[in-house]
Amino acid sequence: AVLVGRIEKRFDQMLHKGALDEVRRLSALGLGPDLPAMKAIGVRELQAAMAGEIGFPEAIERAKIATRQYSKRQTTWFRHQLEPEWLRLRPGDDLETTI
Repeated sequence: AVLVGRIEKRFDQMLHKGALDEVRRLSALGLGPDLPAMKAIGVRELQAAMAGEIGFPEAIERAKIATRQYSKRQTTWFRHQLEPEWLRLRPGDDLETTI
């Protein structure tokens, strides 16, 4: 629940800091949709809203959903990457030295 709130807040901050202008500039360059910059989360959604295909509230919600889905994939991937390594500390061991 905390992560979802942070994701939503972050996307709102991106909009406040000029994401729409950035997407307008990218669109004006006529870049192909297969380029990494055009595949960034939020770009397609905001382009669709600017083209009148969907409303801005829907575009924002879709971008937030896409971000949550990406976050879930990252979490799943990361969970399978590292085998936990348990530290065995005894009384008197210094944690910083052990790490």
